[in-house]
Amino acid sequence: MATIHLVRHGRVENPKGIIYGRLPGYHLSELGLQQARAAAARLAEREVGAVWASPLERAQETAAVIAAAVGCEVVTDDRLTESANTLEGATRTVLGILRNPRRWWHFRNPLRPSWGESFGDVKARMQAAVNGAVSAAGGREVVIVSHQTPVLVARFTLGGRRVPPWVGLVPCETGSITSVTLDGGRVVSTTYFSPPRAPAGLQR
Repeated sequence: MATIHLVRHGRVENPKGIIYGRLPGYHLSELGLQQARAAAARLAEREVGAVWASPLERAQETAAVIAAAVGCEVVTDDRLTESANTLEGATRTVLGILRNPRRWWHFRNPLRPSWGESFGDVKARMQAAVNGAVSAAGGREVVIVSHQTPVLVARFTLGGRRVPPWVGLVPCETGSITSVTLDGGRVVSTTYFSPPRAPAGLQR
């Protein structure tokens, strides 16, 4: 038996709407910190033996809150980082993305996706990292703090399912937890927790 909690980091402070990808300097917003606390409260009573996280600031900050609640140290693993893409620095608008003609070629094959790291590559590194965390947990549950695409790819991979090209449409809110329990490699249960988008008293 193995239970893996796949956590997407909390909301990021990003007033300009930049596609930040792996760029440094993007931290949790106040809402993101609230979401991390909600995720930590959700996991606090679980028998967690390992908390592993992406090296990017937003994932580290989320993992630190969770690790404090479950009594673990954060293990940083580069394999859990955000998926690579060629759009870093552009704004999250059609005009912002397509303003530079050199980016147009990257949209030639949306099924790959051709603008960044392939799902196959993300799958391989996430699977290896999850296996490492499970081994390190010594039979207890595992928390993996990563990013939207890596979390979704890992979710489909753990279920033995092919990653669909429309994976970005699958629910994976900031601060959410997808918990997968395996028995002999077979999924026996999956649950999804999404924290409030705007906790009471928080002005966005």
